[in-house]
Amino acid sequence: MSKVLPLCIGLLWLIAASAEAQSTTRLLIVGDSWAEEQWQDGSHAIVFAQNGLSDYGIYGDSTTESGSTAFDWKQATNLQLIDAALENHPDIDTVQLTVGGNDFLDVWHTGMTPAEIETLTEAILFDLGLIIDYILDRDPGIEILLSLYDYPNFRDTLGGLGGWFACEPRWQDMGQPTPLQLNEAAVGLIESIAAIAAQQSRVHYVDHFGLMQNHYGWPDDGIPPGSIEPPGDISQPSPVAAMRERLWGLAIDCFHLKPEGYEVIVQNLVDQFLAARMDGEADIELTGLAQTYDGTPAQVAAATVPPGLVHSISYDGQASAPVDAGSYTVVASIEQSGWSGQSSGTLVVAPAEQSIAFEPPATLHPQQPPIQLEGSASSGLAVAFVLVSGPATLDGDVLTLDGVPGPIVIRAEQPGTSNWLPADPVERTIEVSGDSLFRDAFIEPD
Repeated sequence: MSKVLPLCIGLLWLIAASAEAQSTTRLLIVGDSWAEEQWQDGSHAIVFAQNGLSDYGIYGDSTTESGSTAFDWKQATNLQLIDAALENHPDIDTVQLTVGGNDFLDVWHTGMTPAEIETLTEAILFDLGLIIDYILDRDPGIEILLSLYDYPNFRDTLGGLGGWFACEPRWQDMGQPTPLQLNEAAVGLIESIAAIAAQQSRVHYVDHFGLMQNHYGWPDDGIPPGSIEPPGDISQPSPVAAMRERLWGLAIDCFHLKPEGYEVIVQNLVDQFLAARMDGEADIELTGLAQTYDGTPAQVAAATVPPGLVHSISYDGQASAPVDAGSYTVVASIEQSGWSGQSSGTLVVAPAEQSIAFEPPATLHPQQPPIQLEGSASSGLAVAFVLVSGPATLDGDVLTLDGVPGPIVIRAEQPGTSNWLPADPVERTIEVSGDSLFRDAFIEPD
């Protein structure tokens, strides 16, 4: 029995080593303590295995450092660490960037003016921009995943050894913020960072706010796990159950998560981006397939999943959107390197409705000279007139009275075109009267 156990352990080690050797390292983790702890906890490897992604390796040994800032990572020595990692792992096509939190927490406090907060945010964005541009310039096939933070907890962690040693001093330095004050400031910063992803197709952002509130809840307060949907309650911190234990459980961290919490974070990354990235398959959702003619190009919208990927749209094989009413085959295709995906649908541009404005004189004298009828269609198309009944003749739009009293009924019509539906006809009645007062008022004397 004593020989079997070492043999089994050795066999398991060989299997694990073989699997690691066969995996292709495609994800590089770069950043601060959140990045470092995810790397050291093996969060990605665990979650990848749970999602059938074990063939893809992760690296973060030399590119994650607790306490580091965006200002630090833009320095040449740290950029060289990224270079070395990419050189040693040439199959890396995705860089998870987790940085900026320390730049913020080291400076922000409740007494800052909006202008000061804006200056701080712009400085962080500037440094991040340099890092992002540097990484993207290394290889046109590399994409960046911005993975940042969830709400901290500077409410339930202020007591005890951990509070005395770390959380309480930091909380005091920040001006004793409430959870709402701190969370609003954090969300404001991260929304500004997330905007970078909206401007570059090779930069992506996955939001984590509220994940810990959703996963852990507050069971003691009658709020079970799963009750609060992300982005959660911004007035509350992440539950203390999510926070990392330090010093053999004697201290609770105010900012960092326990291993299980980081696995929730990474699962969110897999769900929102990494599963599709590793597979290379993106989805495209078409909207605006039912439109009505308005004289302008009927453009269909396409949203990629993950969002922001470069794509093209064709209409019956043409790049230009159609103007005229009709049915068109729409094909949207991913055009970004490293991705594939296509979606098709039928664009139906329906003819537009139109209406007629027609207001002829209400009364005329039998001796009235011929008059020209006027009417218009909202489409701008010509209106046709029809004499329905009455003592008159109609030639085109010229009405000539027969010289006797009686009602004249005129109908205005617009039959429509391929782009316009027929208008509802409009009938008007003109009273032809021989009354002397009417005659004196409207017929000039000889």
